[in-house]
Amino acid sequence: MNDSKISVRYAKALFQTAVQKGSTEAVKSDMDSLLACINSVPEFKLLLDSPILSGDAKMTAFGDMFKSKVDPLTMEFFKLLVQNKRENYLKMICLNYGGYYNSHNNIKKVSITTAVAPPASLSASIEEMVLKANPGCKVQLSTETDESIIGGIIIGIDDKRYDASVKTQLSVFKDKLINNK
Repeated sequence: MNDSKISVRYAKALFQTAVQKGSTEAVKSDMDSLLACINSVPEFKLLLDSPILSGDAKMTAFGDMFKSKVDPLTMEFFKLLVQNKRENYLKMICLNYGGYYNSHNNIKKVSITTAVAPPASLSASIEEMVLKANPGCKVQLSTETDESIIGGIIIGIDDKRYDASVKTQLSVFKDKLINNK
């Protein structure tokens, strides 16, 4: 079974259990915190990935770090991951849980990437377009500046991406020139 299937199945099971227990918000908060910890604390990532540490040692460390800070369902879920030797999939499980949470709560994740900081009016108009196309949804908007795209804009909505950057247009133009020789 590939990594994505494993993480998707575990995330889906966790989300369904959280829905049944009415703790989707608490577990979402825990997943966000765990994801931030994985991304910012290299030692925590090493703990999860270490084949040398026993499951008991990992559970003890996880309990010491998070027991009073996370929902009991999250603790039980981590225990299950350790028992099944799947703790190294936690990062992808956190990401997939977020996807299920957003889908269930009709939240659209929108990202805007430009070469320079976009004006507030651009963000507002993109948010308005998303709301118009998806009535009743909530928009989670993020902006990023990436000088390497030279100009233009890249808009991501959930798992779809519209790339109107100058960098991509130049690349397409270059490919057409090379292939038409």
